[in-house]
Amino acid sequence: MLRRELALALRARLAWMVAALSTLLVGHGFILAVDLYTAGSRSVRANVLMAREFDPLAGIVRPTLGGLYLAASLLVPLVAARPLAVEKERRSLGPLLLMTGSPGRVVAAKFAAAVASASLLLVGPAVALVAWRLAGGHLAPAETAVALVGHALYMIALCALGTAAAAWMGTLAQAAALGVVVVLSSWAIDAADGFAALAWLGGAAPWSFTTHLAPFERGTLMPADALWMLAATSLFLALARVGVGLDVSPRRKATAAALIVVVGVGVLHFVGEWRRGYDLTEARRASLPPAAVRALRHLRSPIALDVWLDRDDSRRRQMESDVVAKLRLARPDAAIRFPLDARPDPAEAAGEEGYGRTVVRVGGHRGETYSASRREIVTVIFEAAGAPPPSWWQPTYPGYPLVPMGRTRWWMAVVAYGLAPGGLLGAGLWITRRRRRS
Repeated sequence: MLRRELALALRARLAWMVAALSTLLVGHGFILAVDLYTAGSRSVRANVLMAREFDPLAGIVRPTLGGLYLAASLLVPLVAARPLAVEKERRSLGPLLLMTGSPGRVVAAKFAAAVASASLLLVGPAVALVAWRLAGGHLAPAETAVALVGHALYMIALCALGTAAAAWMGTLAQAAALGVVVVLSSWAIDAADGFAALAWLGGAAPWSFTTHLAPFERGTLMPADALWMLAATSLFLALARVGVGLDVSPRRKATAAALIVVVGVGVLHFVGEWRRGYDLTEARRASLPPAAVRALRHLRSPIALDVWLDRDDSRRRQMESDVVAKLRLARPDAAIRFPLDARPDPAEAAGEEGYGRTVVRVGGHRGETYSASRREIVTVIFEAAGAPPPSWWQPTYPGYPLVPMGRTRWWMAVVAYGLAPGGLLGAGLWITRRRRRS
């Protein structure tokens, strides 16, 4: 049965058309990233210090995978719903269930077919990154692999979502629409992160796919985020198993689905509380200096930070992506709070006394600073703990500026805009061609 489902999925023209469109989007993002990276690289040829800021993970890999994220979010629910939805539209699902005698087996086969179809979308970023390496660009294997694994887990979760939507909806269009609505709901939660007007959604951030995908894109492996993606996949597949049942009343289906959702939400919440992470970036640049990390872990007292900054303040976004993320890697148990998020009018606090300060508590001792510098905040932590500040030496990240020479840029554009999407489209047309019966 699995072989049949995989063959049907890969012989569907829709899967290849979606893969070609996704590859085109990924290629466009890749070329834009290369142009920006090249323009900056030209200006730092003679400046070693500025060259250290040229990070291929942030400058090339992340924008390239951003195109994959957009394409997967909007197109994978459609591709993933198709294997099961087509059976329902053709009214062949009932006979298939009777023939196999196992709804779970049917769901597993349809999910595997969805994953096979969605995996074609990975061709685009793979081709783009190979083109970057052939052009002389640098890619650190570990951090690049972590970023790719994160997006692969996200796509697997979307495949399970599409399968569940197809199990509960009557047509492919309805299932695809439901899947996209769930994705857009996650985007709405993401929008609350940068706008005070949507602060009421801030508490829902742990339920957004993007929240759990972001650490992977920074080259940090967070087991909790990987488990969260897998738990979400299991939740969707369990809902799909209930949805395909033909001999179950709608009331019993609804009851079983509600129970699964309650248990699933509890599991997702429990998994999300695990904060341990591993920095797999080159030169461990996503972490604090090694001596600071060791010293922070040797502090026995609990650490808490209260950051008095509004969501719209650029200093807060800087701190969240820098010192807060690095402190959580060193001390996963550190409590990081933003008290202004609880106020109905956080923007008005900008004119109040004390706005912009970071209050540090280590055990029963307290310190504060108005600086957003990671070194200053870590120093205040050790001052509050009554310990000497550690050495701030850190392995030097050399940076990898690159200016493609000669016709290299032209060939990269040809591959991104023509050969990669065109090759997928051509392969799809050849594989899905109708064979004449002899």
